[in-house]
Amino acid sequence: MAYPTIFLLRHGQTVWNVEGRYQGQLDSPLTEKGKEQAKENALKLKKHFSSFSSIKIFSSPLGRAKSTTLILCDTLGIDIKCIRFEDALKEFNYGAFEGKTKVYCKEVYKEAYEAREKDKWSYVLEGGESYAMVTERLKCWLESIQDEKEIVLVAHEMINRALRGIYCAYPKEQMLQLRQPNDVVLKLKNGDEKIFE
Repeated sequence: MAYPTIFLLRHGQTVWNVEGRYQGQLDSPLTEKGKEQAKENALKLKKHFSSFSSIKIFSSPLGRAKSTTLILCDTLGIDIKCIRFEDALKEFNYGAFEGKTKVYCKEVYKEAYEAREKDKWSYVLEGGESYAMVTERLKCWLESIQDEKEIVLVAHEMINRALRGIYCAYPKEQMLQLRQPNDVVLKLKNGDEKIFE
């Protein structure tokens, strides 16, 4: 399947990022640094686009991604009516881990934590998702946008990881190792990816 060119952003740094908490489908606000990262990422995009009049912007509806997308639009003078908030782009659901620190989960949910570390692809946390489930969710969403040419997408590290795995046809072991700092914009094109600066 041919996919559109995707300018892939992660939301700016949040309070829970700093505290080392699993956010998943819960939320915490952007830090001042996170707001600045959103502006800086918007300015990176400005170098590529002479006009944003025809570009479609897709975003997770979760607060941290939504805030980042609104900052992006404000910085670039884009009408917020152009944003399409998609439930399929919500972050990986961490179930019982959400809102808790990694240190806490490692101690209190020791068995589940260790089981997930051994099999991140298939293991389903109580009330949550596995990467296999998230990947299926994203494949369906990618099919829905295959007629687009270029899009901007604002989501989350785990979602972006899975999406990059699908787009670039990475083996799942490689996909699970991917990272995307909050201040990095990736350009996905023709089954490949690179950092966009």
